[in-house]
Amino acid sequence: MDDPVIGSPPSSRHWRDLARLRRVRDRIDREYAQPLNVEALARGVHMSGGHLSRQFKAAFGESPTAT
Repeated sequence: MDDPVIGSPPSSRHWRDLARLRRVRDRIDREYAQPLNVEALARGVHMSGGHLSRQFKAAFGESPTAT
């Protein structure tokens, strides 16, 4: 199965990144009443804010701030 984002079969890195993005989404869901800080979310999964935002949108179809 090809990855629609990168156009090739998913690698182990791809699955690790998806797991990190899922942790971010879970944290957003748990802390829904708190102000959203993309930079803090990104630090929690060892990514930059911009990279997190791009990868999150590619994986879930919306930005972290839209959830």
